[in-house]
Amino acid sequence: MKKVILAFTLLIISGCSSNGLTALKPMPANFDKQIVLTNDTKQTENVRDIVTTWMVTNGYDVSKETANPTAKLADNQVMFEFNANWWWDMATYMRFVNLDVTDNQGNKVAELDFDSVRYGGFDKFGNAEERLNLIMNVFFQKISVQDAERQLEHGKDKNVSL
Repeated sequence: MKKVILAFTLLIISGCSSNGLTALKPMPANFDKQIVLTNDTKQTENVRDIVTTWMVTNGYDVSKETANPTAKLADNQVMFEFNANWWWDMATYMRFVNLDVTDNQGNKVAELDFDSVRYGGFDKFGNAEERLNLIMNVFFQKISVQDAERQLEHGKDKNVSL
């Protein structure tokens, strides 16, 4: 019976994973265009507020108007699309984050995919706002991927002061 409980416990622990950046093409270091966020109804207002606040706080020019993902943009603008999905596993947690930036010609400028169950551990239940801020720091090259991975893998995103 102890072997069955041990095997079941190991199965549960290995099935609950932590965090991972699965794709990253960061924003250019010298980025200076106006950011237009998409008005996709699948995006939650809370996530939009967190992302917008991060960009404004860090000195980026964010359009007050949102636009359809296929809208025509000016030469000095880029389209910023994002998606954050929540899942449930003993508690609700942010499972996926996808960031995608395209220029006015439709060319990909930057992208990031984050999957909270990429590695082993129970750190997938971190604070969503702090995790999004950490992801934005990586996306805009404020911190290295290695620093972010270390913080995400060990649940340090709960204590990050950004």
